[in-house]
Amino acid sequence: MKKMFLPIVVVVVFALAVAFGQDADLLQKASAGDPAAQVKIGNQYAFGQGVARNSREAVKWYRKAAEQGYPDGQYRLGGLYEVGFGVPPDPATAVKWYQQAAKQGFPDAEYRVGFMYDQGRGVSKDDTQAAKWYQLAASAGRPQAQFKLGEMYETGRGVPQSYKEAWKWYYQAAQQNRPEAQFKLGKFCEQGLGVPENTSEAIKWYQLAVAKGDSEAEESLRALQK
Repeated sequence: MKKMFLPIVVVVVFALAVAFGQDADLLQKASAGDPAAQVKIGNQYAFGQGVARNSREAVKWYRKAAEQGYPDGQYRLGGLYEVGFGVPPDPATAVKWYQQAAKQGFPDAEYRVGFMYDQGRGVSKDDTQAAKWYQLAASAGRPQAQFKLGEMYETGRGVPQSYKEAWKWYYQAAQQNRPEAQFKLGKFCEQGLGVPENTSEAIKWYQLAVAKGDSEAEESLRALQK
């Protein structure tokens, strides 16, 4: 009987995969405990990729990966708790999972931990902690973290105020086509913050941001060209 059990399981898994439009090999790997496959199955349910969207199934598969210490699973499970998809909204639990992934150097989770400290969601608001986690994610190339870190240096929240440092991080985000960062560079060039005042450079950055639909940049560009 034991020898027949495994083939029967494989047949059942394959039948379920076909019925629900899933890749049989992927489902078999996930069912056998492969965390990367579990995250992929979770993604299918979370986004309705080849299967009907199912929040509870997404939670189930992300949790399987997360509880094995897989950072992508921890990050995605944290996201479900943050927004309340398949589970009741619980920012504190979201932070717990984000932190576990962030401590393994997962950049997207580092950004979310920074954001949660920045906004005081699930944790007490702490600008120093926010800046610390933004710095890690920004150094890993995450443009949203680069922009947020630029804001913190511009205003002196959680870090010493520095227009030069703000420019540096806004520039890195702008190079990744973030219009809000391009708008900031336009302002810095227009007002001479951290860089020499330069109207033509300001116009260049504003135009880039306007091309991506930034309304603030459009207003500033119009005013500058009068």
